[in-house]
Amino acid sequence: MRIWVTGIGIVSPLGRSATVTMDRLLAGDRAFGPIRLFRVPDARVDIAAEIPGLSPVGVAPPGEEAGWSRTDTMAVLAAREALAEAGLSGSGRTVDLVTGGTTAGMFETEDLLAQLARDPRAMAPLEQMLSHPLSATGDRLASAAGPFRRIRTLCSACSSGANAVVLAAAWLRSGASSCVLAGAADGLCRLTFAGFGALAALDPEACRPFDRRRHGLNLGEGAAYLVLETEAHARARGASPLVELYGYAVGAEAHHITHPEADGRTAARVMAAALRRAGLAPADLGYVNAHGTATPLNDAMEAAALRLCLGDATERVPVSSTKGAIGHTLGAAGAIEAAITALVIRRQMLPPTRGLEEIDPECNLNHVLEARPARVRAALSSSFGFGGADTVLILGEPEVFAPSLDERRLSVVLTGGATVGPLGVLGSGPSADYLGAAPPLEKGGPIAFDAAQHLEIARARRLDRSGRLVTAAIQAALREARVTVSAEQAPQMGALVGSSFGSVDASTAFMCRVYEKGAKFASPADFPNLVPSSPVGHASIYLGLRGIVFAMSDLGASAEAAITTAAELVCAGEADLVAAGSVEEASAVVERIFGPLCSQIVDRGERGEGAAIVVVEPEALARRRGAPIAARLTAATSFRGAGDGTELRSLPPPTPRSLVVSGREEPRLAALLAASSWATVPRAVAAPRSGDHEGAGGFALVAALGALAAGTHDQVLCVGLAPDRVYVLLLEADAPPTSPRAAG
Repeated sequence: MRIWVTGIGIVSPLGRSATVTMDRLLAGDRAFGPIRLFRVPDARVDIAAEIPGLSPVGVAPPGEEAGWSRTDTMAVLAAREALAEAGLSGSGRTVDLVTGGTTAGMFETEDLLAQLARDPRAMAPLEQMLSHPLSATGDRLASAAGPFRRIRTLCSACSSGANAVVLAAAWLRSGASSCVLAGAADGLCRLTFAGFGALAALDPEACRPFDRRRHGLNLGEGAAYLVLETEAHARARGASPLVELYGYAVGAEAHHITHPEADGRTAARVMAAALRRAGLAPADLGYVNAHGTATPLNDAMEAAALRLCLGDATERVPVSSTKGAIGHTLGAAGAIEAAITALVIRRQMLPPTRGLEEIDPECNLNHVLEARPARVRAALSSSFGFGGADTVLILGEPEVFAPSLDERRLSVVLTGGATVGPLGVLGSGPSADYLGAAPPLEKGGPIAFDAAQHLEIARARRLDRSGRLVTAAIQAALREARVTVSAEQAPQMGALVGSSFGSVDASTAFMCRVYEKGAKFASPADFPNLVPSSPVGHASIYLGLRGIVFAMSDLGASAEAAITTAAELVCAGEADLVAAGSVEEASAVVERIFGPLCSQIVDRGERGEGAAIVVVEPEALARRRGAPIAARLTAATSFRGAGDGTELRSLPPPTPRSLVVSGREEPRLAALLAASSWATVPRAVAAPRSGDHEGAGGFALVAALGALAAGTHDQVLCVGLAPDRVYVLLLEADAPPTSPRAAG
């Protein structure tokens, strides 16, 4: 099948449209200047690539502006441009959304959080705090650029935008979608500015990618979205392609949370895998849009990777980095650079690497120093994130090369599960007690967890509490699934972990130190753990998982979002194994600020904590290795809206031994089930015993595996609800079917 890009939207420090941004890149303009948004006390660097005059007024629905962030505003502007170019503006369309990022509304809330930490009696305006969760941008996109049929929010640090495109492609390949808006947005904020300063990664002058004198990156902000659709869908509505997505690949280095592998072997492996999937050779490439951060280690690593991958073509293939013009836009970078790569192909013009004057011998490539025309039939765009989350996209002229993205729809099974919660570190069997008749917890708060009993503390020294909880849970789940992570299999083994709010308490403490003592007291050890994808990144490093690794966020359904996404990726043949679930850390700040909001949505108690993981695999591969099949996943999907029960009518009817499970008791669940054949099926809820937190749905899913294994039930429907979204997963006891049904 062919995947076409039919719309592109960019908001960058050089302009608020794709056309203006590209014109100015080709003109050699740079966007760096003194920061006007904020001041970080005692910061040694005061420049960035800021978008001036950005406001939600006229972008947000009237009356909602106070709850919007810079990230939201940029996202909606870029999304609207992409949808308009694709001819998809207005209603009456079936479009899905994948959005990535790292900062969300941090700029708008970090000062408030610091004030709250100073004054225990203070309360923040809830409306303003609603922009803080990573998933908030997806909500804003839905309200101002939607509607969208389904919405997912992911984070893999600086490769988030590229991974949004990968997930969109997986949906298209499996038939789950026919048209997807994919991209990312990130706004500047004090936390990232102070954090990268603490890492000594910022250049006090305009940055110099691949230059011998480079000293670090400059931060920027922006957004980009691309409309991707199957050729058949585009043709049916009379749309023409701008470019074609020929290939992509994802891999984790499992090396270090901030430092890349010096030899670039994983990045080169991912580049080569993307080319193989595209059915192309290095000689077919006419351009490489490099990640090119201008940091000493990253640029040297990327140059080494390109030499390994391109071989004899290295001297011929032009390379440039646009970060020398617009800065490092963090989670948005992969999407912006994919969009720019597409525009290079459309215009047949190469943008230069601004700031590059003296090429570092370690970075000896065919660098583009001045804008120039070139014949570009295919191009490669690389993105590398904290934790070694590497992603590569291959774009090209439409229908020039043979289609190589075959349709895949594999049957999916769960082969193990584990929880780390109030009852200890448990496999799926004992975890069934979380759905049992035991009395509820008397109180929430931190659980009793001694990391030294489950992890090698010397190796886990960089992990914060969330990282240790989820690493122990993944390790136990893999053990139950009888998985040994080998060098040969690791590149196809990944992890997806959901988290609703991220490390709020740690972020608050980090910013308090900066406000009170200045940027020089920002901790370089703490900052990497504040990125939403940090826990799963640490787990991949500790356990050696080198496949797809990123975080998901969807408030109270973050666990269900991660597990559903894992099933979709496995179903599309993107991974041989994914450990998926959630982790939530006890948080006084979340309890205090977001507790009232959560109470409006669901009956809840004092916030708890824990991690829950299931192992997701293709059925054929699991049976081939003799894995214990805990359950067949016969449905895994999500849809927009509260749900009126019609979405459940395509499910198999319940059996006399069916069960419905959820993380928390939600009034909407009864209404959803009422119009379906599942209305009278017994229900069980995990939160009273697992602790009341947004990851309770993960506990319900692992407990469901235990219930199926015990034989007390033969079919379990797991339902997770976030505002305006519903996740549905149907698990069935293993009885090898004659005609397997695929998850979708």
